[in-house]
Amino acid sequence: MQHHVEAIGHMERVVAEAPVWSITQIKDQLGAWERVYLVFVDVLKGFCDVGPLASPRVREMVKPVSELAQTLIAQGLPTENIIFLNDDHPADAIEFTAFAPHCVQGTVEAEVVDELKPVFDAPGVQLFRKNATNGLFGVNREGVRFCDWLDQVFAAGPSSFIVVGDCTDLCIYQNAMGIRLLANQVNAQTQVIVPVSHVRTYDLPVETAEQIGAMAHHADLMDTVFLYHMQLNGIKLISGFTD
Repeated sequence: MQHHVEAIGHMERVVAEAPVWSITQIKDQLGAWERVYLVFVDVLKGFCDVGPLASPRVREMVKPVSELAQTLIAQGLPTENIIFLNDDHPADAIEFTAFAPHCVQGTVEAEVVDELKPVFDAPGVQLFRKNATNGLFGVNREGVRFCDWLDQVFAAGPSSFIVVGDCTDLCIYQNAMGIRLLANQVNAQTQVIVPVSHVRTYDLPVETAEQIGAMAHHADLMDTVFLYHMQLNGIKLISGFTD
């Protein structure tokens, strides 16, 4: 037990000590905003506002991610370099055997939160609809899979991806890791950045979980373990941004 406590304490310190970066630091590493990409993962009403999986804790990241997008665009990030990976499930999605039905195609839950709609509607912004927690095989409006689009980006030269949204231990972890591992596979000079201040997961205490027959989900623990594990795998963990 003592070993477990020490391990968790170590992970908490690593996450707490993540550095703060300036907004321009990312661009300066590559010399141009054209090689920087902002990836929104599931910043949807079904996880923030309405439905069985909506979480007030998850909603905490909406304001930071919206402000980040506005700042990056003002600094020169092309709107074509903004990507939304959005749940967009059919009514009979196999994923619903693990999670309550959510973000079904054409419903309010599948909509981007109101704060991000101006960004979502900006010219050139890319949408990849996904039917799984991992969006690598999600498809855009032209029928191109996200993994194939990434291959094109990697082939064009060094790049940086900032991944924000929810949930830290599910879709953030799987999609940030997906980008990181695909870049590793093709030996691409790609940096994947996850800002702690711009991701969240939901909380479901043990007592409540037992009452409703669900699996408990300790938000602080899950955030810590999965943020730590992302850094362990070469993802750059930062605490947040300065202007």
